[in-house]
Amino acid sequence: MVAISSIDQQTFRQLVSAATASQLALGIEAEWFADRDEHVLGAVGFDGLHKGWAYAVLKRDAPDGFRVCGRHEHFATRHTARIMLLRQMAGTETVGPVPLAA
Repeated sequence: MVAISSIDQQTFRQLVSAATASQLALGIEAEWFADRDEHVLGAVGFDGLHKGWAYAVLKRDAPDGFRVCGRHEHFATRHTARIMLLRQMAGTETVGPVPLAA
């Protein structure tokens, strides 16, 4: 079982580079999550352009980096987006660091 916890925005920003954060495209971010080992991160936000909630999942792809590996939008409520995000994150429990080429 994957242990996923809510984290604050500052902790999320410390883990994710500015370039990766700009790829989230969630609009106004509202919630942030991480698994226990910080290999998988997630964020929920409100997309003002489409007037709906969205989420993004990030996986660690290098010792100090993450990449956006999933993004879904057009949820009617924040609660629905959060539940779908947590389900998606739980499905990535075997994700670990991607080995770098030698």
